[in-house]
Amino acid sequence: MDMVLCDELFQEILRRLPPSSSPSVSLVSKRWLCLLRSSTTSLSLRIPPHQTTPIMSTSNNSPSLPSILSHYPFLTDLTVVDEDNPADDLLLAIAAAACSSRLAHLRFLPASPLSPTALLSSSTAFAGLTTLQIASLLPLSFRWLSFLPSLKSFSLVRSRPKRRPTSLRQEAQQLPPAADDEDHDGDRSALMLLPLESLSLSGICASDRSLSWLWRRCAGLRWLQLRACEGTGDGPSSPVFPLCLPGLLVLELRTCRAIADRVLLHAADHCRALTSLLLYDGGSRDALHHFIHRRGAALRTLDLRLPLDLHNDHLFAIAADDRRDSGKPGGHRLAALRLHSCCLVTGDGLRSLARSPAGAAIEELALVNCDVVEKEPGLLTCLSQSMQRLRRLDLSHNEALADKEVGSMLASCRNLVEMRVRGCRALTGAALSSLLKQCGKQVEVVDITWCPGIVSDAVEMLVMNACRLRQLMVEENKVNEAAAVWLSQKGIKIG
Repeated sequence: MDMVLCDELFQEILRRLPPSSSPSVSLVSKRWLCLLRSSTTSLSLRIPPHQTTPIMSTSNNSPSLPSILSHYPFLTDLTVVDEDNPADDLLLAIAAAACSSRLAHLRFLPASPLSPTALLSSSTAFAGLTTLQIASLLPLSFRWLSFLPSLKSFSLVRSRPKRRPTSLRQEAQQLPPAADDEDHDGDRSALMLLPLESLSLSGICASDRSLSWLWRRCAGLRWLQLRACEGTGDGPSSPVFPLCLPGLLVLELRTCRAIADRVLLHAADHCRALTSLLLYDGGSRDALHHFIHRRGAALRTLDLRLPLDLHNDHLFAIAADDRRDSGKPGGHRLAALRLHSCCLVTGDGLRSLARSPAGAAIEELALVNCDVVEKEPGLLTCLSQSMQRLRRLDLSHNEALADKEVGSMLASCRNLVEMRVRGCRALTGAALSSLLKQCGKQVEVVDITWCPGIVSDAVEMLVMNACRLRQLMVEENKVNEAAAVWLSQKGIKIG
């Protein structure tokens, strides 16, 4: 059989095999190993620390990075995680590999800093790159992005790396730290805009002043994430940052308390197309209220983790804005509401929202670790009766949530396809019985991890009787032999 199949047909068969079978296939013969490698399109490499030989060397029986990549000429997705080697050398080695011209997705996460000069030097080899994630860029400069004509998504996870003194001196000679603040391209109407649609920046410091060049050229952004940022890199009063906001559809602010208010106010004035806001651990009460008043009626997704900053007033404002705009043709409706650890929200605010046109349209509700779930019995039932379109429910980490409350809520959730109760320690198998009774014919995803009251017999009952279950999150020790058989027969994914 090995000799009957031509290489092309054999490679097509290998592409259809599950990834878990690759180690076994590679051991059959050298031909199988070679064909497996040449048919591989996605690869992850972790380079160990304290490499004793240079990246480009093959001495001491240690394969070099180029020699490894030479076995995978058709890679389109590459992840490289390095712990100690020079980042510039690694990147240039990847650029020299035959697969570089085919790469569409590159995640490059070295511990040492990567220089803009190395990125510029290697850019011609990555002309087809559409997604790039890097770490530890030093100095902070983005002009090299102009030489990646296909790049749609860029992510900078800027940690504080351990840096070699010699490397720092070289980088300082390569590019002045403030180069990007000096824009010599003339009138903005003549600027060459970047093709970026998705941008994620992490760890921008208050002292950084190197993003003005980037904001001027990101008019096509659709998704923006700022994580653990103390600034936007253009000064607190600069008008440059809002230039990237008009076309934005999704805005995420994660742990950016120092700049959250300023970004929210800019978004309220400039984000005319915004449909999704995620705000975690930052933003004052007034700034959030102003944003909701200006843009809340157009939101489809609202995801908040604001333990001390979210109040009933914000929920009242969402309900009021939706009523005000409900008669407009083509008006939006809130489809997903996710609240995490929102301690100051009460049942009054949630009931008001649920009874508004916005509540009637909600398809996804998350009340994760929210005190109101345990403090106000009957609230969940009231919400489910108003949210008739509810399809996804997340009540995770409400440790005192009782079976009775879940059962009463599920009686009105006839369209539910996903339920998550991770960390609800008071729940027992009775909650799963209610789920099967009310939603057993359509539920597809269930998360019951860290629920000690739900034992293996209840898990077996769920797996056996849920008609369309396709994914179950539960501890392995709760899956008995009978449940394992049902999981295999029905093709249900664990985890």
